[in-house]
Amino acid sequence: MNATGPVGYANEEPAHAPPWHGLVVWDVFFNALTTGLFMTTAVGELTRPELVAPVAVWAYPLALVLLLIDLTLLVLDLGDPLRFHHMLRVFKPSSPMSLGTWCLTLYSLPLTLVVAVEALVLVGVLPDLSGAVGWVHKIALVVALPFAFGSMAYKGVLFSTSAQPGWREARWFGAYHVASAFALGSATLLGLATASGHHEAVRALWPAGSALAVIQLVPLGFLATELRTALATRYARSALGATAVAIGAGALVPLALFPFGGASVIAAAILVLGGGWVVRALVVMLPAVHEAK
Repeated sequence: MNATGPVGYANEEPAHAPPWHGLVVWDVFFNALTTGLFMTTAVGELTRPELVAPVAVWAYPLALVLLLIDLTLLVLDLGDPLRFHHMLRVFKPSSPMSLGTWCLTLYSLPLTLVVAVEALVLVGVLPDLSGAVGWVHKIALVVALPFAFGSMAYKGVLFSTSAQPGWREARWFGAYHVASAFALGSATLLGLATASGHHEAVRALWPAGSALAVIQLVPLGFLATELRTALATRYARSALGATAVAIGAGALVPLALFPFGGASVIAAAILVLGGGWVVRALVVMLPAVHEAK
């Protein structure tokens, strides 16, 4: 008999990379964008309502639209619309996919309520956000916050717990995804404040936006360190150099642009979003590049 014990698949490479390509990159990106925008806006409105509330009127509907896009991409990724429904039939908190699916669903409900209440106030069906209406609005924000964070966090964990080459080394991807989501959200909020002419909000928010753009570099540095070998064996040096420039432009150039206001803030926000997309594309495509080689 063989004394080495039972042979399993734990140490074997997966036969094929999953059929996840561009759609998954956009899914992960929009996940960060909707949750990051909602959380930065909600925290800002709850702490500085006089500055953030006028911008939040635009931010929450945009967060809902981004969530709907993300859910559409997720369903397309799964290949069968019923699979998302089937995952809601069982709650398994130890499974990142199950927990994430439930968090996305529970995040969508209070967010929809917030948008509906603000729409009814806007058309005059409800009074302004004071009294009972204001409390409903605030409670919905508070209820949505933990589920928004759960929706944000599960994506990175889902990839780092995979057996796929490249993803399984990306233990810091979850931390980066969360930190980057806050940077993306604050940049988008700054862009909305600029576009809607709320200059006081821009002046109050840009220091936080700059800080979040820098903070995301910490987990990104750890992620780059643990993926150094995987990246070097899968991508050409010129491609990695261009990627590093794009990431640097998305994290550092905005520091110089945010204080100028106006179009500079819009440009800075676009750079932050572009840098966040590039990192996600680089990580998500690792198994596919590995198989192609």
